[in-house]
Parts: sequence; C-alpha cells; structure tokens
Amino acid sequence: MLKRVLNKWKQYKYRFVPWIAFNLKDRSVREVPKGADDAIISNETVANFLQSFFKSLHEKETSNTKDRHTVFKESLNIMMKHLGFVTERQCSLLENGGRGVFVTRGTVPAKTIVSMYPGAVYEQYEPIFFQSLGNPFIFRCIDGVLIDGNDKNLSKLIYKSCQGRDRMGPFLSCDSTWLTESPHNPLAVGQYVNNQSAKHPANVAYQEFDVPSDFPLQLLKYIPNVHYGARTDNTTHDRLMRVVVLVSTRDIQCGEELFSTYFTVVQ
Repeated sequence: MLKRVLNKWKQYKYRFVPWIAFNLKDRSVREVPKGADDAIISNETVANFLQSFFKSLHEKETSNTKDRHTVFKESLNIMMKHLGFVTERQCSLLENGGRGVFVTRGTVPAKTIVSMYPGAVYEQYEPIFFQSLGNPFIFRCIDGVLIDGNDKNLSKLIYKSCQGRDRMGPFLSCDSTWLTESPHNPLAVGQYVNNQSAKHPANVAYQEFDVPSDFPLQLLKYIPNVHYGARTDNTTHDRLMRVVVLVSTRDIQCGEELFSTYFTVVQ
C-alpha cells in the first residue's frame, strides 16, 4: 500500500504547483522534438478549426428549452458530422488512471484538434496556491501561464465567479458547461487526457494558442477558459485569451484512448 502511494506521489508531485515552487530544479515539460517549436499546426489552422466547429454548434442552437443532457447528445452528433469523430470520457486503460478520453466514433486524422484544455487562466504573478492543493489538473504553459482544469471544489467556484465578469453585453465570454458531465462544447475534456507511459506512447500533443481579438463575439461562449484576474486600467481592451488545444500526432482509431506528451523530467 505504501509503495503504491509513494509511486503515485512520485508521478503526481511534478504537477503539484506548491511542490514545484520549492523544487525549481525539477519541472514538467511537454515533449517537443529537438529543433522544433511547440506548434504542430499553424495558429491560422487552429483559429479556422475552432471558428468552423463553433459555428456549426451555434447554428444548431434553438431558443427551445432543452435539458443539458439532450444538448450534449446533439453536440456529439454535430461533432461526428462536422469533424468525423467523437471523443468522450471513459474509464482509462491505465491502472489507477481514473478517467481518460477515448475516440468513441469515427477516426481522427493526424494533425487534427481533438480536445481543448478548459479552466481558469492564471498569469505568472497571480495567486494559485490554495487552488493547487490536492489538484492534479494544473497545466503549465511554456511561458509560465497556468490553467486550472479542475471541475470541482474551489477551482469550480472560482471559475463560476469569473465567468460573468467579462461578459460583453448580450454575448457570453466563455463556456462554463465543461464543469458538468454534459459540456456544450464536447472538445472541452482535455484535462482528462492521461499522460503517456512506456506502454501507451503519446498520440496527441499540447499546443498553445491565444484567441485573436477579432474572434467572433457570438462564438466566445464555446471557449472553455476565463481569465482569473479582472481587467484593469493597465490592461488593453483586447486582452487575449490563452487556450490549449490537443492535436493528434497520428491517425487515431475508434476505441483508442488519448495519451498526451506531457511528461516528467528531472534536471
């Protein structure tokens, strides 16, 4: 029992922000081939993909009142029709891996966005200590920006408190349905993608993307991220939202689980 706990902590501690803060020589990174940058696909491709898919979701919306589960099922059908595949959360193939993300319908072509990493976005100088306690869903971007993808406890409360703050008139500025089991944007399950292992090599990779200021306002409601910090007089009117997408590194068949390139190194 003790050995199992120690092994679990050994893997988890590298994503535990307070531990990292006191052990700066150890850090978690994404696996990027030597000489390559972080981008698998271009920013233009990411923007076009998201706009196209979000537009298909938006066009199918109606004013009729529907329960959340019905909307979710419709979103999955739109995903299949528009993208040619569906991804959903299921029990992971990894021992003690909890939940993972699987391709449940269709086939994912290489270099295709399969998921988004949802959550509150923290700049390097913003406090996240208490949110990070016991939280394995903190994602570190290359520049030090953090995304808290936990859909429970304090993290959930903080996200919900921030979601209405940046609303622009009649337009929602983000999506909060990823906090439930039935997200309106079915891509917003990236926080449940498990890390690669020796037995299960990575088939998706993380890619950072700043949503451009000219992104259609009516489609922002599908972005599963919100700024933790409020806009101030010192911030520009077109403050960009950081999102992280997961991009397939090869063709992924129906029934396969997604495994990411987020892994641990010790320096």
